[in-house]
Formats: sequence, C-alpha cells, structure tokens
Amino acid sequence: MSYTEIQRIECQGIPAIEYRTEPDDIPIPERIQFDFIPQFPYDQYGYSPPKFVFSEQVILAFQWHQCQDNQDNFFEEHEVYRICALELDEYSLTGKTLYEAPSWKYGIRGTRGTRELIWFEESDLISLAEINSEDQEF
Repeated sequence: MSYTEIQRIECQGIPAIEYRTEPDDIPIPERIQFDFIPQFPYDQYGYSPPKFVFSEQVILAFQWHQCQDNQDNFFEEHEVYRICALELDEYSLTGKTLYEAPSWKYGIRGTRGTRELIWFEESDLISLAEINSEDQEF
C-alpha cells in the first residue's frame, strides 16, 4: 500500500497531514486460455476461432429482434445469459476427413431456476458488448 497526501491542516496551532491509502497495483483480471486441438487439422476446411468466450454475456438473437420490431425494452422482458460451455463440432462420415466445415456450439444455462445446459449456434446469440457498442454509435 502506498499513501498519498490529501491535505495539510492546522488545528489549534498543531499541523496535521491527512493521507489516503492506495493499492500499489491495480488488479488485472486473469485471462485463462484453453486450446482446442482439431481432429482434422490438415483438412480442406479452416478452423475459425470461437465468436464468444467463457462467461461472456449474451442474449438470444430472436428475442432481441422481436423487441426491436415491437420497440419494447429488451432488458425489462428478457434475460441476459453467460456462456458456460463451448464445443467444437467436426462433421465427419469416415473419421478421416471432414465433409462439412467445423463450427462452434455455445452452452448457456437458464437463470430462472434451471441448471440444464442448452446449446446454441453462433447465429442464435448476440454478445451484450456488441449491443452496447451499437448503442454508442448513434
């Protein structure tokens, strides 16, 4: 801890200095990285990084678009979820090559009492950060 001088005061002829304590280091959130190793790294299809990360706040795209069409306040009517799981889907019939480009699936849990994991495609979700950045552009 370091101390920063705030002010100097004098009371009945006795000088006093007021200090405030400040932490030495500002805590930086720790970032943990997971590696996904593709089953078919040299196949004709490329592997794209996931659009969302663990614990990222997301909303369901169809609910967002419905609220936009009806001019409703999304946050009064619907929930914001966090990404709880990621899965890399690699589609192969023979086990030797891919027959379709790999894709990411994202698992979220409902916050209204259910612990069941529900899987979504990338296009089914919208990042809350993306919504906030769109609001700031206007």
